[in-house]
Amino acid sequence: MKIKKLTVSGMFAALIFVTTMFVKIPVVSGYIHFGDALLYIAALILDAPYAIAAGVIGESLADLAGGYAMYMPATAIIKFIIALIFTFSKTDSKKILSKKSVLMTVPAAIITVGGYFVADLIIDKSYAIVDISGNVIQTVGSAVIFIIIAAALDKMKIFDKII
Repeated sequence: MKIKKLTVSGMFAALIFVTTMFVKIPVVSGYIHFGDALLYIAALILDAPYAIAAGVIGESLADLAGGYAMYMPATAIIKFIIALIFTFSKTDSKKILSKKSVLMTVPAAIITVGGYFVADLIIDKSYAIVDISGNVIQTVGSAVIFIIIAAALDKMKIFDKII
């Protein structure tokens, strides 16, 4: 079972990387990507250490490959916390989408916006305020994408097929 969890975690890390790096919808300051939505899903399917690894590796590598290496430490911390809190919202049912998981997108948004605000204050103070709007748009977009993908995966009964 451990090999299966490692494999699924690696798959999620790759999917998170690809959907963060290459599936982008441009917005005012930055872009919306699907990586966060897949991080939420990974955290609702996998145990905490595997979900955290998938999120931190996938999102941090996207920062590196995308020319944002200076954000890697912040991304690693932010995605670690988000994956952890999403694992706490798991229910006993084999559903990804629940009221609890949808509500978890709110603290995820607060952590993302606040975390990158602090990172921007350290990296480039002049950009910190400007970046807030892009991060808010990203988090709302991630929540919507999460709900759509999670609903589709629940209809496919993916939980039974993956783990």
